[in-house]
Amino acid sequence: MSTTSALQSRRVRGTVGTILGVALVFSAALPATAIDRPADDDGPVATQPRTAGTPTFTPDLQTDIHIGDEVQPSDFVSSPDGKWGYVVARELQEFVVINMSTREVEKRIAIPTEGGAFIRVSADGTRAYFALQQQYTSVGIGVIDLTAGTYVTTLASTPDNIQEIVVAQDGSTLHVLNLDGDVVRLDATTGAELAHTKLPGTNFYGLARIDDGNTVLVGRGTTVYRLDPTTLAELSSFTVPGVNAVAHFRVDTTDERVYFTDAQGSGLGVFNPKTGDLTSLVSVGNVMDEVIGFDDLNRSFGNVPYWDYLMAADHATGKRSESVRVMPDAPFSMSKNPVTRDLLSANGGWSNAEKGSTVSIVNAPSVSDPNDAAVTRVGDSVRFETEAVGIKRGHGGGIIWQSSPDGETWTDLEGETFEQLDVVADADTVKLEYRVRYYDDFWGQRGASAGARITAPAPKITFDAPLKDGIVGEAYPATQFTATGQDDLAWETPQATKATVSGLPDGMTFDLADATLSGTPTEAGTYTFVVRVTDAFGEDSREYSLTVTDDEDPTGPTTPPTDPGTPPTGPTGPNAGGESGKGSLSDTGGVSPLLLSLIAAGIVAAGGAGIVFARRGRGRAGI
Repeated sequence: MSTTSALQSRRVRGTVGTILGVALVFSAALPATAIDRPADDDGPVATQPRTAGTPTFTPDLQTDIHIGDEVQPSDFVSSPDGKWGYVVARELQEFVVINMSTREVEKRIAIPTEGGAFIRVSADGTRAYFALQQQYTSVGIGVIDLTAGTYVTTLASTPDNIQEIVVAQDGSTLHVLNLDGDVVRLDATTGAELAHTKLPGTNFYGLARIDDGNTVLVGRGTTVYRLDPTTLAELSSFTVPGVNAVAHFRVDTTDERVYFTDAQGSGLGVFNPKTGDLTSLVSVGNVMDEVIGFDDLNRSFGNVPYWDYLMAADHATGKRSESVRVMPDAPFSMSKNPVTRDLLSANGGWSNAEKGSTVSIVNAPSVSDPNDAAVTRVGDSVRFETEAVGIKRGHGGGIIWQSSPDGETWTDLEGETFEQLDVVADADTVKLEYRVRYYDDFWGQRGASAGARITAPAPKITFDAPLKDGIVGEAYPATQFTATGQDDLAWETPQATKATVSGLPDGMTFDLADATLSGTPTEAGTYTFVVRVTDAFGEDSREYSLTVTDDEDPTGPTTPPTDPGTPPTGPTGPNAGGESGKGSLSDTGGVSPLLLSLIAAGIVAAGGAGIVFARRGRGRAGI
């Protein structure tokens, strides 16, 4: 048989196998999936503009990104770092790169076939592998260099009708499963076949690698096979009870929880591959296709192409969520962003007889933290704001604002269920903290923002020390203290619990009506006292010192001096027992006549000597 004939034969067999597989799935599924379609309370929610006026609520559930008109997107996955999204479609000869931050198409890389499916990315984020499709059947595996942004090569030694691709942790090999039970191990660089096994039966949909790569799981019907990852030899198998066809295996944080869909039923489930035990099976929708699990939420999500829904199973309660996410067209696949935890859906269409054109990023729920709000006067209105993302009202979902006096005990504010909260500033509201809490039924997730406060200027005492000293028994000059604050500014006594005035000297008072210090101190000393002022926005206090002294006598001699013009009479001076007539000036501080005569004589003699020297000097000058 020529290469062309073989390829044509393979295409035909692949197409027939795919059609047969789909037919078997849906013909078997319909009787087993008698489950009501949930009545989604809101349906798609249009984005509402946020304004500065009336409070609004915008759920912001998802972003739909246009890939191409009616190209039937078949897969949408994230890079390991969450920064990039990768898309292939059944009728698009491009590998599309999306900037996950801007949520816009960043780049388009040409591929050699009319379409693709099943994108898988290496752990280091450098390579992407996907099934090349021609006329809805696989014809090889395409390889993209994600660093260079180029198509590298085609791995041709692959089975028909690829249903799953698994990349080894080190990126060296691939495991590939097809609809007919062929499991192939390939060299990820050359595409050379390293091992191959054929499991009995058909309609194989589940493939995973666990135990640090030491075990390969393959699922068909109710059976899960354990294979050696190198030789692909069967190690063991077990049966999953209560299901029709285990499919699309996914692991989150532990290999002891493998999430799966019932491809011919309505369920999302969890089994333990070590023990073979079925942990949970929840009836969700008709018909479930793929699955994503979150261990921390004990929850899984699946796409329901017939209903254009993404739906959720709560494995703690065994019930589905009645809230859903509505896709623009039938969702062909789903995955998640490992960093943001958003769900990713490729909206291929077909259930509504329309070919899809978009992929969707379904936002994980969150609220942003409100900021503190400033006021200057009592009665000012402030607005706290949050941005709610991925939160839908209904079935207990939505947001509500809360207040707390201590940051620990929170009380819901009735009716405050919007993204804005308006508060009037007064003595009570400035003491509280405000936050928003949320719950979403689809995600089964609840949380709350950080708290925020009204910030307002506290009163401030503006009277500066030091105080003038006081004197015992003398009236202290009235001194008025000053402060800034609101209209309710008040100086209060300790009995009023807010203001304190203590330690004043006896006899002095502080008039709380006009903040005046006055009175007559009765005892000397240094006194320290505190003054506090309050208003609606807070309080301020300052410590002052006041010194009080005794009233002292004037300084100077206690005995008046004797008049020098009046001679003493009788024995009253310090020399009363001796020569009283010779010491009269001395007693009053004067100088004796004898001393005056000697000083005068010295002055005359000095003057005469000066004249003599002066004359001698002139005589020498004339020689």
